Amino acid sequence: MRRHGFFILTLIAILALAATSAYAQNAQIIGSLKDQTGGVLPGATVTAKNQDNGLVRSAVADEGGSYRVQALPPGTYTVTAELQGFGTETRADLVLVIDQTATIHFMLKPATVSESITVTGESPLVDTTSSAVSTSVTNEQIQDLPVATRRWLDLAMLTPGTSQDAIRGQFYRGNVNVGAGLREYSNGFVVDGVNNTWAEMGEARQNFGMDSIREFKVSTSTFKAEYGLATGGLVTVVTKSGTNQLHGSGLMFFRDKSLTARDYFQATKPDYRRYQLGGTIGGPIVKDKTHFFATYERTDETLFLTVNSRGLWPQYEGTFESKQPRWTYLAKGDHQLNRQQSLFFRWAAEDEYRPINNAGGTRSISAAQDFAVPRSSAVVGHTWILSSRVINEVRFQYAFAKYQVAPPNSHGDWEPGDFGESRSKYCTPVFTYPTLTLGGCGNSQMGPETRWEIKDDYSFIGPDWGGTHQFKTGADFSYITFQFDNMGSPLGSWSFPKDAPYNPNDRTTWPTQYTNNLPTYGDIPVTHLSTYFQDDWTMAHNLTLNLGLRYDIQFGAFNENIPGLQRRIADKLGPGFGYPLPIPFLEGSDKRGDRNNFGPRAGVAWDPKGDGVTNVHAAYGMFYDNARTLQNGGELTWPQSKRIVINNPPFPDPLGGRSRDQFVSTAPPNITVYANDVVNAYAHQFSVGFSRTLRPTLALTVDGTFVWRYSDRQATDPNLPDRVTRVRPYPQFNQVSFGQSTADNRYKALLVKLEKRLSDRYQFLVSYTLA
Repeated sequence: MRRHGFFILTLIAILALAATSAYAQNAQIIGSLKDQTGGVLPGATVTAKNQDNGLVRSAVADEGGSYRVQALPPGTYTVTAELQGFGTETRADLVLVIDQTATIHFMLKPATVSESITVTGESPLVDTTSSAVSTSVTNEQIQDLPVATRRWLDLAMLTPGTSQDAIRGQFYRGNVNVGAGLREYSNGFVVDGVNNTWAEMGEARQNFGMDSIREFKVSTSTFKAEYGLATGGLVTVVTKSGTNQLHGSGLMFFRDKSLTARDYFQATKPDYRRYQLGGTIGGPIVKDKTHFFATYERTDETLFLTVNSRGLWPQYEGTFESKQPRWTYLAKGDHQLNRQQSLFFRWAAEDEYRPINNAGGTRSISAAQDFAVPRSSAVVGHTWILSSRVINEVRFQYAFAKYQVAPPNSHGDWEPGDFGESRSKYCTPVFTYPTLTLGGCGNSQMGPETRWEIKDDYSFIGPDWGGTHQFKTGADFSYITFQFDNMGSPLGSWSFPKDAPYNPNDRTTWPTQYTNNLPTYGDIPVTHLSTYFQDDWTMAHNLTLNLGLRYDIQFGAFNENIPGLQRRIADKLGPGFGYPLPIPFLEGSDKRGDRNNFGPRAGVAWDPKGDGVTNVHAAYGMFYDNARTLQNGGELTWPQSKRIVINNPPFPDPLGGRSRDQFVSTAPPNITVYANDVVNAYAHQFSVGFSRTLRPTLALTVDGTFVWRYSDRQATDPNLPDRVTRVRPYPQFNQVSFGQSTADNRYKALLVKLEKRLSDRYQFLVSYTLA
């Protein structure tokens, strides 16, 4: 079904290209036009032309001599100002980055004095109109800095206010926490104007080849109202496009065991090999109008994983080969119909396969797991400059992502809820000894997620009420399907205290615990709806207020309709998978949901001398987290799991001759439920700081950020036995894992950044964080 949807979307996009580039995270140029006497020049025309692809945007100065050229995708521009009776003035080589407002003033001379002046322009490093705390990572940094993983997100660590999560860096995940994103799931990710956050987990959903990224911006706090569902930071990304010149690139890296250290468990250094290869190609289809860009990147890594039980289990020891390929593709087309309308289409895919990826040390091959994460997305966007004051941008996305964990060397690609012979045949009992773990189902589980998103942003220049107002409003709608399953340990898991086979005559070899979990499945569709309104209010030429209000609501993200979710399970697995008895904690669960997620944003940016050199800024905002659907699974799956835990069990028959159903029916179950008043975690963010241009290519920024974060989920047990009577308040249950919105935390940081733009063949970025 998802393949049909993907191809339909692709066909629609191709047909649209035949007709008209929408770019999100656009930059703009503002400023004034005056003559030599300081008089304003209303009616003067300012034209910005992209030096790479010929895209042109124009604006006419108003009665006060002010102009604003909007909807400029990041790139290098030539900007020309002209008015009849005056000579033209041209600024060449202006580099604009994501979301930048560049202030460029022009002074035109009478035509009799000078017909034309051309200067090499430097886009200002300091945006004197923004109160956000952010840093851009440029195309030169992405292209030239060495990154062994070829994962561009790792370069976010160059920016202040970021940290590295020690447990999230392997496999497909990004391990960068941004700002007050004290959890990896508290950040937001936007690529080409659409959502790139995994709704079920809150992480970056899809990676892209490093050579497909033009630039990205890391906002550590107090970003504008057009972005949301993140209490930490925000990463906004723009992918590359084709230009008027046919160009391409290639890469190949090779590494072998000579550059690899010996693992702790390895007696000799194994024959490690790693190949990375890829390339790009892009260019014009029609000069200044239609362009294409494509990239491919692949990594083939051969790991050798050593199992070492210190000689106690020699039959399972050894060094085992794991060939692990990873690859990404991207294709993009841009078309400019005229100076008012443009469109783009982007398709990207990614996959990887990692057999026995967690084997080694005390984990045998039979207890290892295969790992794969197929991902793809298609995006269509359209930009329409309706007038000199009005711009509309609309984007549509279809995205698919799936985490897939399978038994060792099974290459499993089952559908969620398929627990038949083709999958269960890989399961064996688990035996855990102090120096070795054997067997299992390879932690077999999966979670496919699809997202259908449509987003519209409408910008307009408002009336001059106490200054200039640049209004922006929009809505973002996503329908997201998410299924998940877990094979569990249907054949049981045994823990032994001694590295020796079971001996009925030796109590030191008897098992200490037996657990058993049946397979589980869930299906949780959700709907996300967001809307916002913001006003960049230029009260004076050197004073800007950034004001905004955002509203986010997530339907289905709180298990509001438990009977309906149970029916979805029954439709997949058959009847008999519902709750076995009334659950008092679930009374009133149909009233769940968090519907008051209004997030005000306010900031001020002040240039004391009005010369575009200094920005003194402060901001406040209220932000809400994405309510992750994966964390809701426990409430739906415990009735299916029918988990058994027996301490000091008899071996090999832990149930004492009873069937599993007989045993479970006599034992109060452990249950997982959530409070009906669970809400989206939320945060109050504050920031204050200043930026100062030290030289035309050098700037210093110092910021202080403060975040108060509330209502993250944590579990308590309201069913603990009475200390005297030893009776539980709810005797029909054993342990109750009761999730509530009660976890709070605080974050504060001092961020210092010294940044030099590329000039004289070098650039640098030095950052320091005290948090």
